Amino acid sequence: MKSKMVAAWQYAKRIFVSPRNIIFFGLALLLILGFSMTVNLIPLAQPATAQVPALSTTIPRYVVTAEFGRNRAGSDYTSFVTSAFASVCQQSCINDNTCNAYTYVRPGVQGTNAVCYLKSVAPASTPNDCCVSGAKL
Repeated sequence: MKSKMVAAWQYAKRIFVSPRNIIFFGLALLLILGFSMTVNLIPLAQPATAQVPALSTTIPRYVVTAEFGRNRAGSDYTSFVTSAFASVCQQSCINDNTCNAYTYVRPGVQGTNAVCYLKSVAPASTPNDCCVSGAKL
């Protein structure tokens, strides 16, 4: 058994460990390592802002509900005429640190335009089809 192993080793040494094969496998190894180093170093060459995206300024700081068919009467500190979308009123409350609740009154209820009421505290919600209300959580 030992003589077969020695014979196999000598055969492998003669075939695979020739100067020509050492050079071939050495160059192949250098190419593989060089390619992997190049691929791994490419991200390091980019600016830091490309690796870590900046935080978006549109991330809401609060969760604000949308209660359809509900009115939160009272505690208004400001009001303004707005578009036909309650989401504009909701977004105004999100962006205002004083606002704790809002009520959006649909067009035609208090005139031809919709009105948004921002509230300093969140009053109790009552059923009313004229409005969409919400509160910061």
